[in-house]
Amino acid sequence: MFSLLSVFCVIVVYMAMLFALATRAEHRQSQLQPYYIWIYGLSLGVYHTSWGFYGNIGDAASNGFQFLALDIGAYCCVALWWILLKRMVQIKEALHITSLADLIAARYSSSRIIAALVAVICVLGSIPYIGLQIKAVMESVSVISAEPAGNGSDELIGIGSSAVLLLFTILYGIRRLDPTEHHYGMLVVLALECMIKLLVIIGVGAFITFGLYDGFGDIFQRLEQSDQQIFGLGPETRRTSSLISLFVIGFFAVIMLPRQFHIAVVENNAQSHIRPAAIILCLYMFLFSVFAVPVAGAGLLQGVAPEQADMTLLIVPMQNGYPILTLLTFIGGFAAASGMVIITTTTVATMVSNHLILPVAEHYPALSRIRGYLLPARRIVALLVIGSAYLFIAGLKGSFLLVGIGTLAITALLQIVPAMFGGLFWQRGNTRAALISMLSGMLIWLYVLLLPFLIPGSAILTEGPFGQIWLSPNHFFGLGDIGLTARGMLASLGINTLLYIAISLLSQPEPEEQTLTAKFMGIFGATPAMRQVRPTGLDDYISLQAKHTEALQLLSRYLRRGKAQNVLELIEEDLHIRNKKEINIIELVEYHRMIESELAGSIGAASSHNAIKTHVQYSNRESNEMQAIFHHISSELQAAEGGKSSAEKDKTIDVLHTQIAELEKTISQQQSQIEQLQNRLDQRYQEIHDFRLQAQKFKAELDQHLCASDTQQLAELEQENNQLKRMYAELCLLQEQNRNQNTS
Repeated sequence: MFSLLSVFCVIVVYMAMLFALATRAEHRQSQLQPYYIWIYGLSLGVYHTSWGFYGNIGDAASNGFQFLALDIGAYCCVALWWILLKRMVQIKEALHITSLADLIAARYSSSRIIAALVAVICVLGSIPYIGLQIKAVMESVSVISAEPAGNGSDELIGIGSSAVLLLFTILYGIRRLDPTEHHYGMLVVLALECMIKLLVIIGVGAFITFGLYDGFGDIFQRLEQSDQQIFGLGPETRRTSSLISLFVIGFFAVIMLPRQFHIAVVENNAQSHIRPAAIILCLYMFLFSVFAVPVAGAGLLQGVAPEQADMTLLIVPMQNGYPILTLLTFIGGFAAASGMVIITTTTVATMVSNHLILPVAEHYPALSRIRGYLLPARRIVALLVIGSAYLFIAGLKGSFLLVGIGTLAITALLQIVPAMFGGLFWQRGNTRAALISMLSGMLIWLYVLLLPFLIPGSAILTEGPFGQIWLSPNHFFGLGDIGLTARGMLASLGINTLLYIAISLLSQPEPEEQTLTAKFMGIFGATPAMRQVRPTGLDDYISLQAKHTEALQLLSRYLRRGKAQNVLELIEEDLHIRNKKEINIIELVEYHRMIESELAGSIGAASSHNAIKTHVQYSNRESNEMQAIFHHISSELQAAEGGKSSAEKDKTIDVLHTQIAELEKTISQQQSQIEQLQNRLDQRYQEIHDFRLQAQKFKAELDQHLCASDTQQLAELEQENNQLKRMYAELCLLQEQNRNQNTS
């Protein structure tokens, strides 16, 4: 048994070591880059929280191998990651996606309402899940500490655990404004925590199985002798519905939970990492579950009470006098809880600030200053989320196992599944269908699943409103014969999916939404280059300097002015308009699109789209030209589609999209060839330049040589001239002498 002070000291030392590791990793990113695939793959192990660390064993104690339905569902989903995750990563790379809300909103016309609704769903689903982690930490501290229950220590442990988890979140998660930057420090911490909990659960499980007993067979044989059943798939009644619901939860949870989405999608460094990361995660999940049933059986043999079955992994070593092993188990459980809280609270805080706080600040000028304090706002949201999670657990009536709370939370988060996967694979899905279906699913979840947790034993649960039993949460539309989780999932997710499909088929989206949907679905084409300038043939008349100033003012609302300037310079370089004084209308549209994409990294796709719409102004000529281009294309399409059926029109549109994709691919190839020719031309220019320099050097040397040669010849001629002069003088003197002799 340990005192609360000693447990607190252990947590502080553990947190300090992780902080030191994260700081070191942040400063050595280049050295970690070769190992990024392992860091990325192990970080995905955050999928196993305290629900998996403690809860699977507690569930196995009463339902045997039933918990494996979760793992099987997860395995099936991971096997399809090369399709599912690849599409999400492609969208992230193209649109600077930062969260689930961003991705879903980007699919549905960058709708701020859709983004806000997804953010609310993630908050409502994450609060019980974070509360589950707090509950696990509270129970584990109570088990290993010497403090008796019921003397006020529970509240102290709960508040202290919440404070520590909040501190972890701020230190490792909410440190930067732009969540699209790779958080090497946070990923290294998560990878290390995943390794810690895996090594602990394998080590302690092996010790219990092979140290306290003689292996799997010994434990199972003793259970048979004591008439304790642990080998089945749970009670025969409601077994099928329970297995199916757990399979569905496992399938979608491994990729759709906010923390899983952030690690798998936002922190993805390359699409080539998807397959090896999937293999690492599958191996991790297998090793994590190997000792769950034997440890649960050992707990039954040693008399662990059913209400404490979740803490079997702690209780068994402690009862057998192994305090160090008990403390290591506690650290493993704390690692499982803290990793989940860090990443989930970080992503939820980002969604709330980008899609709830920022739109309000944009709408009310008095709150506009909030835009410059998004990072502190996210930290405040983190405080509120973790505080709400603690209040949820503290106010929870009745005794619930961790698995029950976990399925409650994940079922809420699954309400975004139809809109998400429908948007990724079905072009017919539209904004109205996504909005109505998600709202309906959440309302049913609140009524059928959450209400029984908040008011257990209430008459409304069995009798229903106004005495209508078929409307009661326990017998909703005649589903009373299946389990609570299966009933809530079938009712909420079933109606959600049916509404999404029906409304999408019966309603016709606006032309603007159709255009944006086609643009979104076009990202999955073969052409990755989205920043290429398209040839237009239109006149250059728009002042680039004016648009640059306007864009700089917009970006400075959310980014530092220096960073905003750098962003604009990079965009202008990519568009090849840096040295132009005037640009055309298509270049302007691309300019604004790329600004929106860059801004999405800091404030989210929906908020950045709204910022462009609100703060970017077009002149009458610019607006008229854009409308003319749009109407011209629309009229040409309508003329080509005249007399065709809806199916034929859809087929023609698909053909046109295919042709556009092929043209873009051809243009990309031609651009590559042009770049190669340009490189060869630049190389030839360089060779000519070098030749000219060499020729000038040779000419200078020749001139110098000729100059030296001329000087030598001139000296010789002058010397010869002087000799001739002397000879002439001597001849003249001899002649004079001869004359004098003749005269005399």
